[in-house]
Amino acid sequence: MMRCVRAGAFVATAAFLLFSCEADYDGPGALGHGFRKAGDTILYHDIVLDNVDTGSFEVLDASFCKDSRRVFYFDSYRESQDYFITKKHVVQELEGADAATFTVLGHEHGKDRAQAWYQDRPFGVADLNSLMALDTRFTKDDVHAYLDRKPVPGSHGRSFALIDHNHASDTLHRYYILRSANDVAIAPIPCDIASFSVVDYHYALDMDHVFYEGRRIPGAEPGGFVVLGTCYARDGRGVFFRDERIEGADPATFALFSENENSRGEVYYAQDKDHIYVNAAPFKGVDRASFRILDEKYTVDTNGVYFRMKKVANADPLSFKVYPHFFGDADAEDRSHKYGDGKRVE
Repeated sequence: MMRCVRAGAFVATAAFLLFSCEADYDGPGALGHGFRKAGDTILYHDIVLDNVDTGSFEVLDASFCKDSRRVFYFDSYRESQDYFITKKHVVQELEGADAATFTVLGHEHGKDRAQAWYQDRPFGVADLNSLMALDTRFTKDDVHAYLDRKPVPGSHGRSFALIDHNHASDTLHRYYILRSANDVAIAPIPCDIASFSVVDYHYALDMDHVFYEGRRIPGAEPGGFVVLGTCYARDGRGVFFRDERIEGADPATFALFSENENSRGEVYYAQDKDHIYVNAAPFKGVDRASFRILDEKYTVDTNGVYFRMKKVANADPLSFKVYPHFFGDADAEDRSHKYGDGKRVE
C-alpha cells in the first residue's frame, strides 16, 4: 500500500543516498566506527583526540566513546551547502559526564549515575535507573514517556510503547504521532482503548469511530471501513479523502488510478461510475471515456488539455506532451506552442 504523503514531507535526495555511506577504517589499529589507534594517539577519521588515555579508550557504540576520565559523542555528517559531497566529522566531550558509570542506551542516548544524555547534552528525567531510548525522539522511564527529552503530558512511562511510526500506546491512552520534516508532535486519541486498532499509518478505528491522524472522522463507520490507498478510504456508505467525505461518491464503484503511484504527494486521481475526482473534488465537465493523466498537474481528454482541472486555452490534446522537468520557463508543449504551469510561454 502506498503511503499518503502530504506536500512538503521530507523525501531523501539521490545525492544524499549516493554519499551517505562511507567504508569504516579496518586497517592497523582499527577500533571501529571510524576510530583507530596509532601509537599513543587516538584518531576519529582525520581528527586527533587530545589528552586521551589510549590504554582505557573504548568505542561504546555508533555515537559514544570514552576513556577512564572522559566521555565523548561523535558523529559524521554532510551539509546541504556543499550538496552533501563532503563528509564532516565531529567529536565533542560530554562536560560533567561520569566515565566510570556511563552506559549507552542506543539512538544517540546514554546515561551515567547522575544524568541522562542525548548526543553531548544532558537532560532531566523522573527515574534515571529505568530510562530507555525507543528511538532518537522518544525515551521513557517508569514514570513518563518523553518526546525530544520533554515529558509527554499524562503518559504512563512504564507501559508506553511505539506501535508503529505514527501510533503509540500506554495503559491510559492511545496516541497519534504527527511527524513532519521539521517537527514531531504527539497527542492522545479520543478512543475506546479496548477496541482500538491501527489500520495504517494515518487511519485507526475503535468500535464506534474511525480516526484520521488521531481525529475522529464525522459519520465514518468502523464496520466495513477499508483503506483504498493514496489517501482514499471508504466505508459502507461513503468515500473519504484523508478525513474529508467526498460528497456523492459511490463506494461500490470507487477506484483509484494507477498513476497515483507516481504522485509527489499533492494530487491524486480516482473515479466512480459517475465522476472523475482530483483529491476530493469532482472534475466537472471532463470526458470520462477519453480521460488520461499525463502527470500530477496535466490531464487530457478528447476536448482539450487541463492544468489542475482548468482548461488550457487552445492546447492540442493529440500532440500535447509533458516534460519530465522544467526547461527554462516551459514544462510542456504541443505541436504549436510551449507551456509553463498551464500558460502559453512561446
